[in-house]
Amino acid sequence: MKIPKITIILIAFLAVSSYLPAQTQDKQPLPSSLSLKQAQEYALKNNTSVKNAGIDVELAKKKIWETTAIGLPQINATANYQHLFKVPEMSLGGTTFLDTKLPAGTMLTAGDILNENVFMGFTPMEPIKLGVKDNTTLDITVSQLVFSGEYIVGLQATRVYYQISDRSQKKTEIDLQESVANTYSLVLVLQQNKKFLSQSLENMQKTLAELQAMNKQGFIENTDVDQIELTTLNLTNGIKAIDRQIEASNYLLKFQIGMPLDNQVTLTDNLETIAETNNLETLSAKKFDVNNNIDYKILSTQEAFGRLNLKREQSTYLPSLAAVYQHSEKVNKPEFDFAPRDVLALSMSIPIFSSGQRNSKVQQRKLELQQITNTKENVGNGLQLEYTNARNDLSTAYEKYLNEKKNIELTERIYQKTLVKLKEGLSSSLDLTNSQNQYITAQVNYFNALYSLITAKNKLSKLTNTL
Repeated sequence: MKIPKITIILIAFLAVSSYLPAQTQDKQPLPSSLSLKQAQEYALKNNTSVKNAGIDVELAKKKIWETTAIGLPQINATANYQHLFKVPEMSLGGTTFLDTKLPAGTMLTAGDILNENVFMGFTPMEPIKLGVKDNTTLDITVSQLVFSGEYIVGLQATRVYYQISDRSQKKTEIDLQESVANTYSLVLVLQQNKKFLSQSLENMQKTLAELQAMNKQGFIENTDVDQIELTTLNLTNGIKAIDRQIEASNYLLKFQIGMPLDNQVTLTDNLETIAETNNLETLSAKKFDVNNNIDYKILSTQEAFGRLNLKREQSTYLPSLAAVYQHSEKVNKPEFDFAPRDVLALSMSIPIFSSGQRNSKVQQRKLELQQITNTKENVGNGLQLEYTNARNDLSTAYEKYLNEKKNIELTERIYQKTLVKLKEGLSSSLDLTNSQNQYITAQVNYFNALYSLITAKNKLSKLTNTL
């Protein structure tokens, strides 16, 4: 039976379709909308700095095993081929004998030797070869570090080094979360400003149309119309400027979270929700424990690493002991071979005198440790001061936010009253422009205050490890 051509096409399409997901299953689709939490989670997976910090952690893990392996058995095999152009020989002489022409049993005399009836002979022995012309030797060596103070301390240091890498990764993540939260909020602030200015422009265009109609009827002067038209143009230019700022801020946000810049994404959270994520009073009242701060944790780990560095230098005064076992096999053995097949050896290195070099290194590590300790104490005091300032900044930002919120209501009422008076001929267009500018300024100040409140909250949350 002949299979229809369309059936063949469908079968091929289904085969290709079933194959494609296997090729692209690792590539996740880009999100089209993001909340702040989703943006932070996306950043933790895709930001280059976080990825590199994760690689540093993996490198630290490999470093731990590299150092650990130094104290574990080491097995090495070597193969050597040797060709001798001339094999050395050793001769052991030969045997001396007497030969005679006389009948057997005849007594020999000195005259027989003189008459050459008897003569002496010498038979040399075959020389002994002291090697072989072509030979291959296989050696297997097993070595084991028995004791080394420097190794023991080095093993401890690798684990502290891993802690430094791990905490550095956490710091990178915390810093990134703060930056993403601030940039995300900045984009929302700009979008809100644009929305407000667009609404103001729309209202002003309606007012301009009404005033132009009143001007044609002679109720108001041309100057009033021109003044409102100028305000309209300024609002239009302001919106264009904000558009450019929104574009740049969106690019910055996508760069921070590791998203392609050409991907279109919508931010779903709003400023008020972000500001009220944590109770501000609870956050301000939270007791600050410097030991929970990531920067202080990193310095504490560096201090521990400095102590181990000092301990490692001090351990160089101790002897080290190693054991070595070697087994050799020769493919072609010479007749006389005095080389042993199996050898077990112990090697001890005892430091005796270094002209003060070891002591100098120990003193350097002590001074470096003192520097780290001083830095740690200074940073601890600085963090306490930074926390106090951050808490005060949060309180100030919250008070400013509340004031600016009230200012919006006041300036809006003033603007509406001025607009009514202008239409009634009781005020000028300049008065309307001034009230409009006051209203716009109050609105911009409100969003800026809200942004300052969010950034102050993020800073305090970062310090208290509650971000």
